[in-house]
Amino acid sequence: MDGSAFARVEPPPSAPMPPEGLRLRVVLEGGRPFEGEARVGAAFISEADRQLWEVSRREGSEGAGPERLEDLANVEEWLPAEVTPTTTGGMLGPVPVPVAPRYQVMAWAPDGTFWWGDVVPEKPLTTGVLDGGVLQARHPTGVRVRLSGARSEQGPFFVRVERAASLDPRDAERASAMLPVVRQAAPQVASALSEGAPLPLSMDSPLALLPLPADPQVRLWLRSASGQEGGPVEVPLREGRVESVVLDVERLFPEGVGGTVTLRGRLVLEGAATPPEGVTLLGPGGQALALASDGRFTSPGLPSWTASRFVAEVPSPESGRPVAAARQTFDFVPEPGVAEAHVTWRVAAYRWLVLRMDGFLRGQLDARARRPYPVFVLQRWSDGDVWRTHGADAFLHEEGGVAVSLLEPGRYRVLVALSAHEHHVSTVAEVGVDGAEHAVSVQVEAAGPTCEVLVTAAGVPVYGARVMAGSEVSSLPPVRGLTDAEGRWRLGRVRSEALHLEVEAAGHSPWAGEAAEACQRLGVVHVRL
Repeated sequence: MDGSAFARVEPPPSAPMPPEGLRLRVVLEGGRPFEGEARVGAAFISEADRQLWEVSRREGSEGAGPERLEDLANVEEWLPAEVTPTTTGGMLGPVPVPVAPRYQVMAWAPDGTFWWGDVVPEKPLTTGVLDGGVLQARHPTGVRVRLSGARSEQGPFFVRVERAASLDPRDAERASAMLPVVRQAAPQVASALSEGAPLPLSMDSPLALLPLPADPQVRLWLRSASGQEGGPVEVPLREGRVESVVLDVERLFPEGVGGTVTLRGRLVLEGAATPPEGVTLLGPGGQALALASDGRFTSPGLPSWTASRFVAEVPSPESGRPVAAARQTFDFVPEPGVAEAHVTWRVAAYRWLVLRMDGFLRGQLDARARRPYPVFVLQRWSDGDVWRTHGADAFLHEEGGVAVSLLEPGRYRVLVALSAHEHHVSTVAEVGVDGAEHAVSVQVEAAGPTCEVLVTAAGVPVYGARVMAGSEVSSLPPVRGLTDAEGRWRLGRVRSEALHLEVEAAGHSPWAGEAAEACQRLGVVHVRL
């Protein structure tokens, strides 16, 4: 970027307009003949904005929208405009424009001077010349950034820019109104403000950040070639002034600018000598790295002062079981003083636990469960001698049962829930490191005790009380119901280690408690509100 920070933008081709149409003319007043570029935009009002504005005006909503309807008009396309230089500026147009409620005009010169304003017709015009009056030249708000203390062996430096908008929304909106000019006149500066794109900072010439919105201040970060940042440096802004700031490398990087490391690695599937089929390895910036058939890759320019994260993305097959999780991360932590490092990363391969299900068992589940049940839950035996719910990436319904993905050895079983409070557990499988498939089975008992909830208040049944029941497996959806005229709500079969009930009724305090023991011992849970 040169010192002016202005880049020429090639205007998009515009549709030809008939000579008898409407044309716009504006005088650009300045101290010398105009040299630069100009744009004209026709601003239109959407029907939704018009209706909202009219409603707010009718209802007298204080502060709801602008005073003028024309201020709601937005420019969708900026068209190039010819300017004829004069001794004190230039004459823009007459340039063909479509009929619109408002027009915006901008122009800029290489030194940062700009013209910016609105043209609102006093009466509707469809032909002839619309005189937009005179726009006075304005000095830009900006910053000139110089680099100090840099050495050529440290590599290139960059600047990251961030707006520090006013806390007053009116001042912030007024400053942001300059953004269309910034986007047209200095697209690199606009990209730095909106997307955080770093701008190159030369050791030989300053970087001009202009024009900028007239915010109270702007924040600058100096970035080294390794990606390390120093700052922020806060620069107060004054409208119409270009401030100067010096970014000192030694002050902003007291421990050095940091180096880079070249990482040479290999990505393979666990238990194999090649990577997973179709895998993509993404580097720290989200860019895909070239991956050889044996999984070798090279990632240069990694920062030596911090960890870098890589992501392996494995596509799922159209049918059948995936070989690994869809996304796995790998962190590279460089050792001090190392310029090149080597790693081998293994994508964890799935092991499979298969719950065998024949046609009879499937029929039982379909007959006794109501949506969203049945639900299958993977459980793992923990060090605390208890079965705990264990996450699994995939539960695949296959012809012979349900296949559950595993990533580590252990002792597993599958819990089959026909409701939040009726659970049946499978046999147990000891899964080792060999990656072999393991099968388990489950039996659903046809008979068993049932349970109901009886809700009373002062000995009288409560009709329409809302009851919610859950179990020790928090991931299972709870069941809900209402008590009948006798104050009863029938749970059905209860086969769970815990039964958490919550009861609410109009005019009564809510009740909550554990009810598994009462269900198993008495077949009824008596709730007194």
